[in-house]
Amino acid sequence: MVFRITMDQSLRALLDHISVTPSDQNQLAGIDPHIVKHYIISETEAAIPKRDWKRWYALLEMSYFIEDEQIQAETLGNLLLMPGHDRHQEITRDIQDLGHPASIPYIGKMLETQYAFLTYTCSEDQVITKWFSHALADIGTPEAIAMMCKFALSPNRGIARGMRYRLQRIRNR
Repeated sequence: MVFRITMDQSLRALLDHISVTPSDQNQLAGIDPHIVKHYIISETEAAIPKRDWKRWYALLEMSYFIEDEQIQAETLGNLLLMPGHDRHQEITRDIQDLGHPASIPYIGKMLETQYAFLTYTCSEDQVITKWFSHALADIGTPEAIAMMCKFALSPNRGIARGMRYRLQRIRNR
């Protein structure tokens, strides 16, 4: 026996026009973007020690669908500061593409650590600094430029050189 559910044309038309973005789904479910941010961060903190990379990648993907750019920047910033994974360069690139000033303090914290947990990259500090200098340059606010100037004076020669190079490139535009 086959059951058919019929729907009146006005309801069908309404449903056809409803957007089905993750943001709309969250709103319909009563989920606030801050809740999504906290969920992603806490679940990522749990997934990394378990080496549950499938979950970690799914959580990273979720962060891309946060429509509020400040909350997305804060989420990505928190993920950037987490040790134990190998997606720091990718996250930095996502931060660069987003270009939101809320990312500046997170980048500053990464620079302050002098990349203590990025040894897995086997890259020199100046190379890693390039990631962050590009992100700060693309954010481009006075605060981002001030952060670059601050770290251009870093006692870490690789960080200082990387920031001075990017500042020179900005000045020569």
